[in-house]
Amino acid sequence: MSSEKIKELLSVYPGRGTLPCAVAHFIAAQLKADPLDVGKAATEAGVKLDQCQLGLFGYGRKGLSAYKIVGRKVEVGQDVLDSIKSGAQGGKIPCLRLWEIAHASGVMRAEAGNAADALGIKVSPCQLGAF
Repeated sequence: MSSEKIKELLSVYPGRGTLPCAVAHFIAAQLKADPLDVGKAATEAGVKLDQCQLGLFGYGRKGLSAYKIVGRKVEVGQDVLDSIKSGAQGGKIPCLRLWEIAHASGVMRAEAGNAADALGIKVSPCQLGAF
């Protein structure tokens, strides 16, 4: 996929230099592009990704606790926690794997992100290349 076509769509998004994760994934789906290509194009265009669907970043000013929405009491079933543990390697779990776990178990993506955080499991890599 041409990064120029992606950048064209980024330029019409009404955000002020930011692009929510969900919108980045929508653009990828519409263009049948890899989400990583959208993330790279956003970086090249000086557009910052925010409002991570797993709750890891983009919710307020960086450096403040409100910047992320993980860290709350985990209220997911043991099956979800077990799936996260089994999907992790070396203390990390891919973003895409957490999405799959959330979908399969019927929990919200942010709940899966919060559960991984509570288990001390880091999310990496990000589908958009944010980390």
